[in-house]
Amino acid sequence: MNGYHHLTSAQLAALAAGATDMAALAELGESRVSRHLLLLLPLIRGWVGDEGERDTAVSVLEAVQEADPQVFTWLIGDPMVGAWLSRTSRERTRTGDFLELGNFAAAAALRAGRDCRVTGWAREGRLVIPTMGTAVLGDDASAPVRIDVSGGAVTLIGSSGVGTTLVEGRNWWPLRQLRARWDGLERAVRIEDASPFRGGYHAAPSDRLDDDEAAVWQSRFAKAWSLIGRHLPDRATEIALGLRAVVPLIDSGDGSSRSATARESVGALGASRPTSAEDFAVTIVHEFAHSKLSGVIDIVPLYRPGGTELHRAPWKKDKRPTSGLLQGVFAFQQVADAWRCLAAEPALAEVARAQFTDLRDQVRVGYRSLAASRELTPAGAEFVAVLGAAVDRLFDEPAPRAR
Repeated sequence: MNGYHHLTSAQLAALAAGATDMAALAELGESRVSRHLLLLLPLIRGWVGDEGERDTAVSVLEAVQEADPQVFTWLIGDPMVGAWLSRTSRERTRTGDFLELGNFAAAAALRAGRDCRVTGWAREGRLVIPTMGTAVLGDDASAPVRIDVSGGAVTLIGSSGVGTTLVEGRNWWPLRQLRARWDGLERAVRIEDASPFRGGYHAAPSDRLDDDEAAVWQSRFAKAWSLIGRHLPDRATEIALGLRAVVPLIDSGDGSSRSATARESVGALGASRPTSAEDFAVTIVHEFAHSKLSGVIDIVPLYRPGGTELHRAPWKKDKRPTSGLLQGVFAFQQVADAWRCLAAEPALAEVARAQFTDLRDQVRVGYRSLAASRELTPAGAEFVAVLGAAVDRLFDEPAPRAR
């Protein structure tokens, strides 16, 4: 178990059962912040490039952390920041990845209302300021760029020495937000369609959405959030706390929806264009379940690393390692339960009952393989036993009829 962060036995059992435990979810978020900080330190110590540029960016971050620790903590915990830190710590050779520290410092200064002058990195003519947006430069070069933040305005100075102030609609793409409200519970989730670190899924991320496409996502998100709020209120509460970004994925063109969660960007989900509001609602529940379990595993090892077992999973053509099967059973148990609840929506009753019936059968098959695994740790065995009780509850009663 992680020596700094801790989940009690009751919290671990609640998470395994699919219950909403806000204290446990807060601990998962704090653990993610610690993980990112641990990745940031070796980046600073193993710096590749001009150490003066590093020290300037670090000074900005230290000033923000001291003056406004909530801003710093929120920013360092962001999924795209985590993806950047994970990639840089893994590769350790790309000067541009290290200079993204300047982009990160500029974001911290902007959010804290401070001025700064740092050196960042533009990739193929675009400079991304994490959680805020993308500057579109006049060429396709990848190069260092000085970032001046003053009074909330941003000016970029490239190798020519000429400054360019960022203006929305001309050379600045602010990150769009998917916004929705249900019964006083409001949710705003970023559309991450420009960050160079938004990949890591089984499908490639799409380029920036045009206005019409963004409007489609907004409409379906608002309807999906309404479904979640009406029929899955506990899920709505936890998703409002933990989901921060959606990464649009390239559409395969076969009419199917794709979605995924990347381990290095927990708190974000990747998805192709949702085919319907109910599809989007279930996708959000599905991928947020993966995020929760990834957070749990960061604190409490549930299976032994390097295992060689392979298991049949009804939702996959190939056999899955214990780690993958655990993720699948945990997430699909919550998806099946979501369809059970959505069957109370008259317009969805028939399709929801069919989805629920099929999925609970698949989850039971997958669970039997998981429970037989010899690679579970003692904590993992306890977690899986509680998860099994949640799977059994799917069979306690037939799918509900429409009201």
